[in-house]
This record gives sequence, structure tokens and C-alpha cells, in this order.
Amino acid sequence: LTYQDYHTRLSTVPLQTMPGSSSSSKLVRIQGMVKSGTLSGDVEGGQATFEFTEGPVTIPVVYQGPPPENLRELKVLVLVGHWDAQTNVFQAQDTALLNNYGYVAAAYGVSFLALVWMLFAMSQRVMVLFKEIKESKLYEPEVDSLAKKQ
Repeated sequence: LTYQDYHTRLSTVPLQTMPGSSSSSKLVRIQGMVKSGTLSGDVEGGQATFEFTEGPVTIPVVYQGPPPENLRELKVLVLVGHWDAQTNVFQAQDTALLNNYGYVAAAYGVSFLALVWMLFAMSQRVMVLFKEIKESKLYEPEVDSLAKKQ
């Protein structure tokens, strides 16, 4: 994942920057929650209007796109679309998966801890085996045959 891919496919624009900004045909991603009691239209048909909120900022949204599986009230999601400054409405055309890097980081952390534990256990077992071999009669220190005899 490159830096450019992150900004075009994963990063979201804060809702605070939408009101007052100029219209753009460039697709942006916004993250927020569908405000309770505002969802109307034919959601299963892919057309709905609602208010989208993030903290103190609320913007109106018109959704026209494929029927979304996760569009419902009080649901946090990511919308893909563009801002229409003339009507002050976000024109959404798709929903996207919510970025949740916490799960990914936790999975890497658990894997790393398991690997560290396994290496520690292996090193302890090697030390025990080395001690057992050294104490047995089978172990004899290596003699340096190239050393000068005195």
C-alpha cells in the first residue's frame, strides 16, 4: 500500500471541511454517522436522503448508487461521493468499508508476542539440553590440535 493509494482509496476527509468548500467532481471519502430519524427514501433501491454527522458537524446527504447493505440510522460508515457547494449537499454514490486498523495492529501484536514466546521457550530448552549434555559423560571439551605444545 503506497502513500498515494492510501490517500485515494482509504483516507477520509473531515466533515468540518465540507460546508463552505467549493464544488468538486473529485471523489472524496467522508466518515460519520447517519443521524437518527433522518433516513428517508428507497434505501433498498439505492436512493436515500439523510443527515450525516461527525461530532458537532451535520451535513445533508443524497445517496444514489448501488443498494447499500450497511446504510441505516445510527450506523458509522464511510461515504464516497462529492460535495455540491450550490446546494450544500454531499452527493454520495457508494459506501465503503470503515477503516479499522486496530484489529490489524492487534493481530500483528498477538503474532509477534507468540513468536517471541516461542523463541524464548526454544532458547530455554537449548540451555537445558546443553546443561544435560555437559553433565553427562558423553561430553568432552574440544582440544585445539593446532595449539603449540609447551
